[in-house]
Amino acid sequence: MKKILEPLETKGSLDRLIIENGKLQLGGWVASTSLTAVDSFKVSIAGIETSEFELVYGLPRPDLKKHFPGLHNIERAGFRIQVPLSQEEPAIAPNSLITITPLVNKQEGCILLNLLNPTIPPPSEESISSIGGNIKIAFEFLGYFIQRVGLEPTDNVLDVGCGIGRMAYALAHYLNSETKYEGFDITDKMLQWARQEITPRYPNFKFRLADIYNKLYNPNGKVKVEEFNFPYQAESFDFTFLTSVFTHIQGQGVRHYLNEIYRVLKPGGCCLCTCFLLNQESESLIKKGKSSQTFTHAFDDCFSNTPKVPEGSIAFKENLLRQWIIERGFTIEKVYYGNWCGRTDFVSYQDIVILHK
Repeated sequence: MKKILEPLETKGSLDRLIIENGKLQLGGWVASTSLTAVDSFKVSIAGIETSEFELVYGLPRPDLKKHFPGLHNIERAGFRIQVPLSQEEPAIAPNSLITITPLVNKQEGCILLNLLNPTIPPPSEESISSIGGNIKIAFEFLGYFIQRVGLEPTDNVLDVGCGIGRMAYALAHYLNSETKYEGFDITDKMLQWARQEITPRYPNFKFRLADIYNKLYNPNGKVKVEEFNFPYQAESFDFTFLTSVFTHIQGQGVRHYLNEIYRVLKPGGCCLCTCFLLNQESESLIKKGKSSQTFTHAFDDCFSNTPKVPEGSIAFKENLLRQWIIERGFTIEKVYYGNWCGRTDFVSYQDIVILHK
């Protein structure tokens, strides 16, 4: 994995991608979290940077103010980019990954990614709604993987709790065909779309069923989470990630998963996990009624919103989770706090922890 340079905190979205009148038309919005405004952009098409484009920035976006009240100049954060296409190459291949990098005083902000003319049909709205969010989150996290972890197209990747394959949808258009992607989940229904739509097109993407008991998601599961050994050889992955997995298992399972992650990662490998961390700031915001989660019910080593089915949403004391991570030999590279508790300065919804072996 490559050495990374921390991006400046910016937020935005790349929403419009079409070819029209001999030009690639891109549109969206981006804003800086500081008082310094975005001043220019980089544009890459399928990994190739181009400097031949027309940019209009500062377009009105009054709809964003209520969602991002703390961002500088958010009401005029819209952009439009036109990339002229040559007569020799009037089209761009389907599934091309488009990357927009905002620049603030010549320093890179957080990249925006999306696909031009994807040939993989996205999961159904019903499937997406069952896990929350939408397909755009896949490209949000691909940006985190690239800029905050240093993921390379040649890295082998393990997706723990891959669900319907949402993250795999974005990764399939970034990872090389020679690399290995493995994902597992505890419900067969979740895996059906990924097996039908991704694996036939990208044979290096494999999805497995893990029949792990979970009171909420797999009450008939045959294996306890703390007894499930990842079905992969030691030191076989460069990068592993867990999005909203530690939010649904209690402490004993988290500690076991950390052991397994350490085992399957190569020396120097990284792990990104999302979770809910209880610390002085988040607990204060919960008490003030700012949070979307309450975590009022205490268990042995975690907290939950509901006593009957704690797996619905679980949080951990930050100092305790840090202790478990360090005890297993990891280094904590970075913690990015989320806005689940009502923060105005945040990276994503959940807290993000990046570990290094």
